[in-house]
Amino acid sequence: MIRFSRRMVLVLMASGVASTGFGYAAMRSFSDVDLARATLEKYLGELNITDDHLRAFVLDFQKRNPWDFPTGKLADASMLLDRLRLGAVARPLLPENAAQRLERFERWLLADFHLLTDFAWRSAPDDPVQYTGSQHCVNPFANFESA
Repeated sequence: MIRFSRRMVLVLMASGVASTGFGYAAMRSFSDVDLARATLEKYLGELNITDDHLRAFVLDFQKRNPWDFPTGKLADASMLLDRLRLGAVARPLLPENAAQRLERFERWLLADFHLLTDFAWRSAPDDPVQYTGSQHCVNPFANFESA
């Protein structure tokens, strides 16, 4: 007869719960808004932005860059690995094309977030971020003087 210590039983139970949670998370499909929020918060910290403003930003981003959003499976895998805090370890293991696609997506998402929201213009970090939309000219160095 095999005798299990309490510690072994607890470890087995914890691993069962963890694998069940991992399986559920793996089967769940994340939305584009979830991916955008997770990516932005990974680089900018927790954001105070409403779902409506974030959704409007994501729709505008997708309209401006339809080829830059990762495919469903790549997006879900990236989200899942980032939520499990394994993104930095797993990203180098991705095929080169997938890794480049994720990097391009993150760079353009961050750039457009700064251009299409008032993130940089808030008076305090806790102020809500608002989607402001596309401006006619977003180049801060533009010179409109006639030649």
